[in-house]
Amino acid sequence: MNLYTLITDDSGVENAVYGILMIAIVVMVALLIAALVLSQGGQVQVLASSPKASMTGVLTGGPSPSMLVNHESGDPLPVDQMILNVYDDGGTLIGTTEVSAITPAVTPAQLSPGMQTSAVPLTIASGRSIDKGSRYTVKVVSAQTKQQIGTIVMVAR
Repeated sequence: MNLYTLITDDSGVENAVYGILMIAIVVMVALLIAALVLSQGGQVQVLASSPKASMTGVLTGGPSPSMLVNHESGDPLPVDQMILNVYDDGGTLIGTTEVSAITPAVTPAQLSPGMQTSAVPLTIASGRSIDKGSRYTVKVVSAQTKQQIGTIVMVAR
């Protein structure tokens, strides 16, 4: 092989150029993705999650309705962080009770599985009532995150 054919032979150049271009493209895409991810670092926040629990209850009707909340299973619940939304059998919201606003305070302060609250007086909208023998749904919501913790369906006594 003479020197002229060695200089003019470009059979391997095309593959080398493609290889270099592919590596450059991959590096640029990786840098772009890294820049996008790292630029969002200050805006990422960890959201507090609401506890989830399985609950049952006893609902007492009449002129001063109240309920007892039984914690069956799930996460421990801070009682003063609970909001009780009461719905009639037709799905209409008839009352909302923020447990933190009740005096004297509902006990215990922390509700763990197997525990029951003291009687929680319910706030019912005017013109509405809890009628004995009727079915109601109480949605327990976290006052802190506004997310639902659990649902209790019961018949008033």
